[in-house]
Amino acid sequence: MKPGKLPAAKLRKLLTGLRREDPRVIIGPQVGEDASVIAFADRCLVVTTDPVTFATDRIGWYTVHVNANDVAVMGATPRWLSVVL
Repeated sequence: MKPGKLPAAKLRKLLTGLRREDPRVIIGPQVGEDASVIAFADRCLVVTTDPVTFATDRIGWYTVHVNANDVAVMGATPRWLSVVL
C-alpha cells in the first residue's frame, strides 16, 4: 500500500469491529467523519485529531487550520488544540 490515506474499504473493515459502548458518544469512528461528538450534560464536545504530513513550511499554521476545520464543519466552534510532536 502506498503511503497516505487508508482506502475507504480497508478503513470501513477496520472500524466495523469498534463499538460505541458509551451512550454519550453521539458520533463515533466511521468512514467519512473527521471528528467525534461526545455528550456532556447539556453540551457536546467535538473532538478531532488529524496528522499533517504534507506541509514542510508553516506546519504549525496547517496543523491549527486543518484540525479547526474538522471541528467547524461539525457545527462547533474550535476552542482548544492538542498537539503531538
